[in-house]
Amino acid sequence: MKKHKTKNRIDSAPGSAVVSLAKCADYDSAHVHNAMQSLLQPLGGLENYVSRGDKVHLKINLLSAKDPKRAITTHPAVIESVVRTVQDIGATVQIGDSPAGAVKGLQRYWDNCGITDLAKRTGAKIVALETGGVVKHQIGDHLYHVSKHVVESDVVINLPKIKTHGLTLYTGAIKNLFGTIPGLRKSEYHKQAPHPEDFAEILVDIYSIIRPQLTIADAIVGMEGNGPSTSGRPRHIGILLASEDCVALDAIAAHIMGFKENEIDTTVSATKRGLGISELGNIEIEGVELEELRIKDFQLPSNRLIKLIPRRLMFMVAKLVWVRPRPIADVCKRCGACVKNCPVQAISEDETGLPIIDYDLCIKCMCCDEVCQHNAMEQEMSWIAKKLS
Repeated sequence: MKKHKTKNRIDSAPGSAVVSLAKCADYDSAHVHNAMQSLLQPLGGLENYVSRGDKVHLKINLLSAKDPKRAITTHPAVIESVVRTVQDIGATVQIGDSPAGAVKGLQRYWDNCGITDLAKRTGAKIVALETGGVVKHQIGDHLYHVSKHVVESDVVINLPKIKTHGLTLYTGAIKNLFGTIPGLRKSEYHKQAPHPEDFAEILVDIYSIIRPQLTIADAIVGMEGNGPSTSGRPRHIGILLASEDCVALDAIAAHIMGFKENEIDTTVSATKRGLGISELGNIEIEGVELEELRIKDFQLPSNRLIKLIPRRLMFMVAKLVWVRPRPIADVCKRCGACVKNCPVQAISEDETGLPIIDYDLCIKCMCCDEVCQHNAMEQEMSWIAKKLS
């Protein structure tokens, strides 16, 4: 496996991290590119991470084959600005991700999310992470198969979309790296770690393997509510974020969205392992005053307060407090994607092809919601869960 090049670290106090913020009102290409240059300047510019001749992998969020206006995926205007800046340095660019529905083909993802047209305009290469092989990493009891396209590149730039998430509450820098695992193996990790805290450990394991040189997060329009896919709602945030430290970036983004400090399991776990900084007081902000960006009425996921119930109590009240996926019969196209992608085979079909969910088997991972291309899966809550949310 090729070892990523070590670039010059930006200056920061010991035990601290730097997160750069830049305001950007919309996805106009000129506006995004100007904001991108302002964003990168406090970090020493992209030249601090990329050299002429490097092969750079851009790990985008390609979760669902939807129009970028839906705020489910990394917007192509953000990706293109990074592509052109990398190319100006004299490096080559490849773009890739492995969404849950990749087994049915990736072309519709590339087309619908604007990646095909972007590649034609810029000459950047699109790579399918399901091809090219994997590199295996054993961490504890878990064996991870990570795409060679990613780990054998010279530089990895992580380009997440900032959103809420029905299982992990928040998805950003760390969670985006889950897509470096090709194919259906991602479902196996959901099966092995159904509890949110345990799944967070899986995500942090993968982060410890990849450790991208730089993360640039798209939060011009993010997602609120029961994200990260069609159950959530686009929400204008109006910023780009960048950092060498995925943990610090996630901590700042979560703070802007209205989460409490250390509420996100991935940032807590990664900090305990020494993989980054999550304490807001130890994060240096460049570019914009943080508190002027915090959104007071950002709609957080329905399961946010449910998750705070201790595990021992959750087992006792689980029959009364629940958030679970439910197919919408009038919207469902009977494509079978949710059936094929359920990691615990909790979904079958009735005689019409409508999904039937066995809630005794369901682990509430929301994979079915993520892979549904027709907005046909909603998150249903019990009466008590609604009161807690």
